[in-house]
Formats: sequence, C-alpha cells, structure tokens
Amino acid sequence: MKNRVGRAIVGILALLLLGFYIYRQEQIHWHSADVESWGPATGLHPEGFEAGVVMNAEPEAPIQMDYAAPAPAEPAPAEAPAEIPTPEAAPTEAPLRFDLSDWKYMLVNGDNSIDQYEPENLVYLNMTADETDLQTAYNPNRIAVDARIAEPLLNMALDCKAAGLPVFLSSGYRSYSEQAANFQRICQNNGITDGKDANGHYITMPAGCSEHQTGLCCDITDRYREIKNNDIFQTETFAWLRDHCADYGFILRFPTGKEDITGVMNEGWHFRYVGDEAARYIMDNGLTLEEFWQQFGDGANV
Repeated sequence: MKNRVGRAIVGILALLLLGFYIYRQEQIHWHSADVESWGPATGLHPEGFEAGVVMNAEPEAPIQMDYAAPAPAEPAPAEAPAEIPTPEAAPTEAPLRFDLSDWKYMLVNGDNSIDQYEPENLVYLNMTADETDLQTAYNPNRIAVDARIAEPLLNMALDCKAAGLPVFLSSGYRSYSEQAANFQRICQNNGITDGKDANGHYITMPAGCSEHQTGLCCDITDRYREIKNNDIFQTETFAWLRDHCADYGFILRFPTGKEDITGVMNEGWHFRYVGDEAARYIMDNGLTLEEFWQQFGDGANV
C-alpha cells in the first residue's frame, strides 16, 4: 500500500515538472538579451547591427599568416673607419750655417797669422766700467777694442757688476808692434824663445798670431792683476763670466783641457767675441773656435 502511494507521488511530481518546463518554453521569444529583431522576416542580426550593411556578403578572405622563417635581414653596410689624421711631422730645425768669412769668426792662432792687420775703428772703454761712455779718441787710460764689440762688452761688464761682482777690463787691442814687444818681454822673463811652456803650449803669441791684434777679445779679471794665473779660476767673477758670456756674444777662448787643440795654455781671463748664435753653440757644446771652424769650415784663416 505504501509503495503504491510513493510511486503515485513520484508520478505526480514528474508530471508537474514536465508541465512547468513546457510553460517556460512558451515564455521565451526573440527579444532575448542576446539578439534583437529588425522587422519581419529579416532574420537575426547581431548586436550593433547597422542599417545598410549587407550581412550575407561573402566574407573577406582571411588574412594569410606567413609562418615561414623570415628572410635574414641584410646586414647594415659597415661604416667606413674614421680616418685617423696623419700626425704632422715635427718641424726639423734647419742645420746651422755660419759664413766663416764673416769678421766675427776670424781665426787667429799659432798656425794662422794676420800679419799687420789693424781694426778699422777702435773704441775706448773705462777699465772698471764705472764710466759707461764709449770714446773714439785715443785714451791711454782706457782699453781699446774693435768698435763692433764695444757695446756688448760694456753690457757684459755692467751686468756682472749688477750681480755684485767686481770687473776689470785689463787688456784689449794690441797692435802688431805692441804684441812683438810683449812676446819678447815674456820670453825673456820665462827663459824661453818660442813663447811656449814645457808642454808646448803658448804662454805668449808671436806678433801677428795673437787675437789681441784683432781687437775682438778682452782679458777680464776681478781686479787689476800684475800676473794672471790659475787663481782667477777660483773667483766669482770668472764663474759669472763663464756662465753668461754667451748671452753677450762672447766665448771663453782658451778653456782648460783644450790646450792641445788651441795650442795655448788655459786662460780663465781671455774672452773672445763671435756673436750671439756662434757663442751659444760653442759654449753649449764645449767647443773651441778651432773646433767650430772644423765643423763649419775648412779650417783656413779668412
């Protein structure tokens, strides 16, 4: 009895569910939220339909995707290497040239005599450079030099004094006859006849072979010295003149260690004018005037 009632209840519930389903289907119409109607027999149009758009037109051909491996990109043309500027060659200094026929380079020594040569113009200087005038008239109380070296000689003496050092211009130009007398006197005093010491170096030059006859040199000491010897090398005046003479166109004419080249004993007091350029070259390179001639001439006297 109970089983039949249960089956009946299940049957009734099934019928009720079927009826409810049929009812819900009737309630659904074409104005759902997913589509909208556009007049009779026009079919369904998607949301956002615009009038005049042909919906049944042939669809555009789909875009064909090319999945082939892409062709390798052409390499960008290599940039031309930047030009490296060629460094400019360092300017080479023109070789030094000296016209040895110039009066400044007159070579006078035991092998090169100037015989009776005399300077054209002489100028007379105060021996201590206390007076700075340059006199052209003969003055026995002054020393004479070639007029062309008077100003640089005076300037050198004045600058030496400005450095606080004493200066004495002891001997400049000597004539041929004066040098002849000087040579005879020194030879007699030293018991010699050729003017040379035991080593064969001149301590006095024969007339015509002395630079003093050119008027282009001057013996310079710190004070008057009756006898000139190696003590002069120890003076501050000598040191200053040695270091600065080239600034005025002068050279130390007979340096120590060059006796075999010059033929003359070392003289720390004898300064010779050769002009600024030659003086700097000679002093910077430790040369003598003889070696200068060997480099730039044939060694013959002008």
